[in-house]
Amino acid sequence: MIRRQFLALAAATGLIAPVAFASEPKKKGGGENYTQFKTINVFTEASRRRHGTLSVDMGLYCEDAKLVEQIKLYQPRLQDAYVARLQAYAGTLNSTAMVNTDFIAMQLQSATDAILGRKGAKVLLGTILLN
Repeated sequence: MIRRQFLALAAATGLIAPVAFASEPKKKGGGENYTQFKTINVFTEASRRRHGTLSVDMGLYCEDAKLVEQIKLYQPRLQDAYVARLQAYAGTLNSTAMVNTDFIAMQLQSATDAILGRKGAKVLLGTILLN
């Protein structure tokens, strides 16, 4: 009898404890003014009818709290604009091409300013991979 009560108590504690000790989900990094985007993947031309992939990891940094909230609201539109700009650029690449990071940053920054309607958010590039 005591064994059953002990097992029931252990099972209940195991289910309740994670909820009691759970905290808010931690942000990946960059602070409150940084908004991380999902990795953007677009296709490129490659040899022998295979395709390659251009992957870009990026985020936006902004000092203005109102603009940070606007970025969070407009994140799907921004993501779509980034994919469109990167796909147009990736169409010019092949498997032996060098990636022009300055051009990518300029394209993403102009898309950001166009979608948000004003300047103030800075594009920060992370990893760029051409495979």
